[in-house]
Amino acid sequence: MKRQFSASVYILDEEKQQVLLLFHKKMQKWLPAGGHIDPNETPPEAAIREAKEETGLEIELIKQENLWLNYHNARSIERPFFCLVEEIPKFGDEPAHQHIDSIFVGRPVGGKLIWNSEESHDVKWFSWQQLQALSPEGEIFQETLDAINVVMNTFCPSPV
Repeated sequence: MKRQFSASVYILDEEKQQVLLLFHKKMQKWLPAGGHIDPNETPPEAAIREAKEETGLEIELIKQENLWLNYHNARSIERPFFCLVEEIPKFGDEPAHQHIDSIFVGRPVGGKLIWNSEESHDVKWFSWQQLQALSPEGEIFQETLDAINVVMNTFCPSPV
């Protein structure tokens, strides 16, 4: 099976305890911003670029407290919050394949929220209560809900 490298980002409004999701055209589900990693691009660079392309927002990635190195020959980059191997079904002429997805958490620092009609049918901020009203596997993947629950409980000021 062909594997492709991708990067995704859960964009949080920590104060309002909301997460930004897109209604993905191909998958027909609410998902975080993300896409393929371009040649010579790091996963964090791809996550930031995809967020801007798909939402219009400039974001910063929320850094995790780990060892950070900065030397003339090696430096740390933002680490994913988690990684997934995702099964991507056949779509049009593209055969089924897998994404090795580096998944980050970020917050808006600029830009203006837009809806990119080439990428999605809609873009929307969701509270945890609104997410729980979505139909698992119908409108959103169960693993997306599970991931958002962990992300929001980790990064929002009070537990959801």
